[in-house]
Amino acid sequence: MKEDLLQFIWQYKLFDHSNLLTVNKQPIHILNPGELNKDSGPDFFNSKIKIGDIILAGNVEIHVQAGDWIKHGHQNDAAYKNIILHVVYQNDSNTHAIENCEVLELKNHISHNLIKKYESLVNSKKALACTGQIGKLDSLKIQSWLNRMLIERLEKKTEYIQQQFEQCKNDYSQTFYLTLAKNFGFKTNAEPFENLARHLPLSLLLKHSDNLFQIEALLFGTAGLLDKSYKDKYLQRLQNEFEFLKNKYGLVPLNAGVWKFMRMRPANFPSVRMWQLAKLIHHSPNLFSEPQQFNSIKKLSEVLQHEPDGYWQTHYNPGGKPQQKIGAMGIQSIENILINTIAPFLFFYGKQSANEHLKQAALESFEGTDFESNVKTRYFTKEGLKFSNSGESQALINLFDNYCKNKQCLKCGIASQLLIKP
Repeated sequence: MKEDLLQFIWQYKLFDHSNLLTVNKQPIHILNPGELNKDSGPDFFNSKIKIGDIILAGNVEIHVQAGDWIKHGHQNDAAYKNIILHVVYQNDSNTHAIENCEVLELKNHISHNLIKKYESLVNSKKALACTGQIGKLDSLKIQSWLNRMLIERLEKKTEYIQQQFEQCKNDYSQTFYLTLAKNFGFKTNAEPFENLARHLPLSLLLKHSDNLFQIEALLFGTAGLLDKSYKDKYLQRLQNEFEFLKNKYGLVPLNAGVWKFMRMRPANFPSVRMWQLAKLIHHSPNLFSEPQQFNSIKKLSEVLQHEPDGYWQTHYNPGGKPQQKIGAMGIQSIENILINTIAPFLFFYGKQSANEHLKQAALESFEGTDFESNVKTRYFTKEGLKFSNSGESQALINLFDNYCKNKQCLKCGIASQLLIKP
């Protein structure tokens, strides 16, 4: 028996309630097991029990062995002075006493079948401990837990945004710009793009938002991608423009070596993402001040699917060989930006401003986006479960990473249903 399992059993009253007696042979009725405390202090708050004819309300402490009370040093902790009941799996000690507190032993009141089901989950060698069982559960209960998993994943993603917000001195637009720029680098060039955004603030780019050529000069120049000799007249003009802007604003270019081009599809080259970002700033500067207006694939596609023009119609990177006409950003990349930038930022913005509508808009933004099939999500679809959008795939990724992988079944709303189920 483990203590977290005993807490779970107490929380859901998964034991035989008939003829319950304390170790002092007092009849006891559990009116309310209380609220599980996930921080320091007693395990359950606001519990309500009846011992004999007396109703008690207060805190309950759970231990596998009664002697754990002293082993854990609770007798010297003021937080444990008002315990109304000490619940144990086995009463192994009569050498200690908690003042005015009865002890309830549950060893003979817990089903062996329940313990076996728990052990089969936590000892499973499969990626999903509930393989072969999860598909039999109520789909509404699964969906309810996935909704919680999506919110939990958004909460974690907003931790990075909160850090940037504080560094940006509570400037929402600059924070959004940093988050978006990092996303434009996707996984491979995320850090260089974030550094580029720090070296080249949004306020400076917006000052030139009506001039696409100057935005390109600022982005490519500060990125260090104009720091070589070019024969092409367009690139030479960009170099001259950047030299002027660099001196005017005191810009310090990055080292061009930070950008990764190897083993990448040309459409994902950082130079391609850079001119896409330049187009976005030029055509939709209001995105940075009102990101909530672009919380759907349709609206986001309208501002991200600009066709390249001029030099960039046939070049993936400065000085590269001419190619056939290059297309606009693909729908998968746009969905990636919505999932990893727009939705988390709206959720963060909603929390900061206590605006539930924005938080709801963040959750609804996943509708209309495709479910992502990957190694983690396929564990669940192989169980016969049906999903339809990226919100569900994001929820499953969070579920697998933080619950399934570490066998945290007692904390999982899906696995707990299997244990509660008769």
